Amino acid sequence: MIAVAADRRPCRDVVVALPRAAASRGVASLHRCVVVAALTLAVAACGAAGATDAEATRKADFHYKLANGHYQAGNLELTVVELMRAFDFEPEHADARYLYGVVLFGRKQYETAVDQCRRALRAAPGLFAARNLLGATYVALERWPEAITALEPLLKEPTYTTPYLAHNNIGWAYLKLGSYRQAEKHLQMSVFINPKFCNGHRNLAVLAEERGDPTGALEHLDDAMKHCPKVADFHLQRGELLARAGKVLKAEEAFCTCMEIANKERLGKRCRGWVERLARQGGHGVCP
Repeated sequence: MIAVAADRRPCRDVVVALPRAAASRGVASLHRCVVVAALTLAVAACGAAGATDAEATRKADFHYKLANGHYQAGNLELTVVELMRAFDFEPEHADARYLYGVVLFGRKQYETAVDQCRRALRAAPGLFAARNLLGATYVALERWPEAITALEPLLKEPTYTTPYLAHNNIGWAYLKLGSYRQAEKHLQMSVFINPKFCNGHRNLAVLAEERGDPTGALEHLDDAMKHCPKVADFHLQRGELLARAGKVLKAEEAFCTCMEIANKERLGKRCRGWVERLARQGGHGVCP
C-alpha cells in the first residue's frame, strides 16, 4: 500500500502526507476531481508585474494559505484558483507546488504530480512531504526503483517526523520487485516506528500471502483491524484468505462485516458477491 498520510484514500498501496490547515512555507505534509477555473481577475493578469521580490513572496504566501484552507475544507476548485494566483506572484513557491501535486495525485494525474513535486524540491530541498509524495507517486506509476531512490534520503533525515511512511512505501516497492527480504525489513520498520499504522500491518499481510503463509497473513490483518476496525477492505482481504482456506463460516462473517461498513459502495457489492458464492459451499447466504 502506498502511504500518503491521512487516508482519503489514495489507493490501496500508497500513503501521502497531506498539508495541515495552518501550514506555512516549508511545512506541509484524494480521490476527488478538480475543476480548474479560469482566472479572469485583473490581479491575476498583472499582479506580480510591479511587485518587489518581498511583496511577491508575501502575496504568494497569502494565496497559498487561502488555497490550503480551501483544500482542508474540501473545495478543490477554489484550491486550484488560489494556487494559480500564488504562482502568478511566485512561480516556484515550494509549498504551493507541493499542494498542487497533492491535488493532482488525487486526480490520478501522476506524471504531472511528479513534475510539481520536483519543482517543490528544487525550491525547497528540505520539504520532506514533497519528497514522500514524489516517492508515493512513483509507486502509483509502478516505477519501483525510482520510488526507492526518491524515498531513501528521508530515512537519513533526523528531523523527518514520519519515517514510517517512507519505510512503508519503500517496502511496498521492494515487495513489487520481488525483493521480499528488503520488503519485510522496511515494512517491519514502519510498524515498529508506528505500531498503530494500519497500512503497514496490512502490507505485511500481503507480503506473507505472497510468501505462501496464509496464517501469517491473517495475523497481520488482525493487527491492522485492531487499530482500524472500520476499513472494509481489510475485512474483504481477511474473508478472501479464510475462503481460500476453506473456513466458510468465518469467511462469511468477514464479508458480512465488509458489507456493513461499505454498504452500497463497489467494495460492499464485492463482499455481497462472496456471501452469495459461499452459500453454495455451506454458508448461510445472508448476513445477520
